[in-house]
Amino acid sequence: MYKRVYQPGHHRADVTGMVSEHVLIAERLLGRPLQKGEIVHHKDFDKFNNSDDNLLVPISRQEHQQLPEYQARFIIDQGLYAEFLVWWINAQQLDEENKKLRELEKKLMHNQNEQRRLQGKLKGEPK
Repeated sequence: MYKRVYQPGHHRADVTGMVSEHVLIAERLLGRPLQKGEIVHHKDFDKFNNSDDNLLVPISRQEHQQLPEYQARFIIDQGLYAEFLVWWINAQQLDEENKKLRELEKKLMHNQNEQRRLQGKLKGEPK
């Protein structure tokens, strides 16, 4: 699940007027709309971390599919596999500890977006 923002009329908006926040940030960074087939990748794989320096833009679907293989090769080639395993275990523990916080963040985001959507509907904005 990605952070989503109410932006009716945006070329990537869904039927409820919602757009993924990372798409909007990528378009701001590029100075143009994303084109068909262009992907935005979260470097740290955290779909909630939409900071400018965490987004790799734009890349193709093929490049996006190849990223895990290239990252694994880099870790092995650099002799970082043992360090990676320690990091991975710690990251899994941290994710588990933050699970409830993430769920609350998702609910809050959903409620804020629903409020924006309803306010837009009251103002007569298109979907």
